[in-house]
Amino acid sequence: MNSAIEAWREQVSAFDRDIAAIRGEGQEGGHRRPVFAAKTQDPFRTDDPALNALYEIVGEDAEVLDVGGGAGRFALPLATRAKGVTVIDPSTESLDLLRSRVAEFGFTNVNAIHERWEDAEVPSVDITVCSLVLHHVLEAVSFVRKMEECAGDRVVILEMVETPGALAVPFYERVYGKSPTPLPGVPKLLNLLWEMDIFPDVTMLSPEIPVLDTDLNSALQHLQRMLGVKEGTEADERLRAVADDLLEETPKGLTVRGVNLRRQAVITWSPTRNGSRSAGLN
Repeated sequence: MNSAIEAWREQVSAFDRDIAAIRGEGQEGGHRRPVFAAKTQDPFRTDDPALNALYEIVGEDAEVLDVGGGAGRFALPLATRAKGVTVIDPSTESLDLLRSRVAEFGFTNVNAIHERWEDAEVPSVDITVCSLVLHHVLEAVSFVRKMEECAGDRVVILEMVETPGALAVPFYERVYGKSPTPLPGVPKLLNLLWEMDIFPDVTMLSPEIPVLDTDLNSALQHLQRMLGVKEGTEADERLRAVADDLLEETPKGLTVRGVNLRRQAVITWSPTRNGSRSAGLN
């Protein structure tokens, strides 16, 4: 029987192979993990359950490192409370959006590092945070160990029971005739952490209806990015043709008919409590 670590690698590798076969080569990096943060979110919002869970962990004296933090969905709100927040992300587009928002809201305690987490030299902080990124990472063990090495107090990972890509599965099947292997979610992540001798606290947030966007045009643009579909192509025509069948209205916006509720977990631990600082990289 494969170990949890081997099973994780195999599942991520299978997804990558399937995406290459479905869409063609050249979908690595930014195409495989598209930027969805084009719309400004209020850094002072109070109705975000995941953010409110982070507020329970991040104190006013904390230095925070947001791994793969993109355009600042969590970084900017955390900067309203923490001493400082550093975002590291390989996406130029995401960091450009982040910097524009930092200027717009007048933050002076937010820094950005344009680099892959695996390659970056980063400072030690109190808390490392990673939201909806790890399920794409082939070598998750070294990724997590680096988060531990940088964190003096806590490591925090936010992940879905079913990764966000589950929303696109019905469209893959109708647009391309098949869907990729699903990426690993919370169950596989917990198995991987336990195999690393990490035994975290897990808080499940209230389930939500997964919403693509509030209007049809924006939802279609979101789906184009998720599926790697270029506007005006035959694949785009198929996507638009099935939208009426697959999309349905909810009070919060458009969702995909028949998909499961979105269930998100906040997974956190102290590196010193788990003895992981002396464990090294697996």
